[in-house]
Amino acid sequence: MMKHMHKLAAAATGALLSVRTFASSAAPDWVEETFYRSGKINAVIAVVTVVLLGLALWMFRSDRRLARLEKRMNERSKG
Repeated sequence: MMKHMHKLAAAATGALLSVRTFASSAAPDWVEETFYRSGKINAVIAVVTVVLLGLALWMFRSDRRLARLEKRMNERSKG
């Protein structure tokens, strides 16, 4: 299980680093005026963070369920 967590952490780190690379490019003027100056960028970042955390949690839970099902199937085929 810890092996899966390390893989998930590495994937999340890689994803965040790539987002930072894209974010470092100059933003168009309308984006700057719309989000940065009005303070809505914080809300956008919060929503994106919640969505990504939700996806990560869903993937983790699905992986655990699949592992349990595989274990059950292996036990049934042996017994």
